[in-house]
Amino acid sequence: MRPVALALAALPLTAHAEGVDLTASERAALGAEVRALLLDEPEIVARALRGPDRYAAEIESDLALIDARADRLFDPAAAHLLGDTGPVAMAVFTPPGGALAESLRRYARDNGLRIALHDPAQSAALMAALTLDTVPSYVFPTVMVRGDVPLAVLDRYR
Repeated sequence: MRPVALALAALPLTAHAEGVDLTASERAALGAEVRALLLDEPEIVARALRGPDRYAAEIESDLALIDARADRLFDPAAAHLLGDTGPVAMAVFTPPGGALAESLRRYARDNGLRIALHDPAQSAALMAALTLDTVPSYVFPTVMVRGDVPLAVLDRYR
């Protein structure tokens, strides 16, 4: 952010706003205030330069898909529920008898949470509705992740 702040410091803020009748001293005072604000919070300019999030529509769509199926995804009475206590923090589409399921069982126990395991063979329609085409796939309340994820990385999504 330092380059943005330096660039802002070098800019004169003397633009004239239509409909705002300011004296030269008032305009200078306003310019100084705006300059100080932008130097204190360069993220304002960085955010404007970045523009809109290219993935906003996809994110919004994924969140709607998750929300519409949350009762099935995070069902505390799911047939294959890993962990004994805590909230159902995630749903994972993977065969219940595999090595990943056993690793997730330990992860759930060690972290005091529950994981709803969905057998892809029995949950093909749910996977299709979520546009998931990869096993394993992980679904959290705010994100879907396709493919293998190291257990150490799962905490970033919870």
